[in-house]
Amino acid sequence: MDNDLSAMHRQALQRQARARVDLLDELRAVQNASRRGLTQRETADILATSQAKVNRMLKAIERRNADLAPDPEEMILRAFAYNTPRQKLIAELKAFPYTFGQDAPYPHEGRLPGTWDRVVTALAQGLIDESEFNEVRSAIGR
Repeated sequence: MDNDLSAMHRQALQRQARARVDLLDELRAVQNASRRGLTQRETADILATSQAKVNRMLKAIERRNADLAPDPEEMILRAFAYNTPRQKLIAELKAFPYTFGQDAPYPHEGRLPGTWDRVVTALAQGLIDESEFNEVRSAIGR
């Protein structure tokens, strides 16, 4: 890929990362409004969106068991989308309390991913480079 196409590709990835981060921020805003006792209509008015979208977001929050705590994926997406200094990202990733994938319990098959899997995925997607990945991996003892 020449430099222009490479830059265009990076910009597209950054737009996608910003869209994902914006969605997480919007989910947190809906959760905050809900915890304050606002109706879906009131929440929609405050967030300049539709009541139907607020309803869908509340269902998404429920599916996540109301867990919207930042995770490695979000940290990496934010850093990539907004050009956060890489050393700041690496320090945050080193300090994160990771979980690791496990085999699914019987009678299910497959694997239940952990938060570390998000870092591995970010490497595969090119959101972090191999040296950054190895620095984090060695710091957490993997």
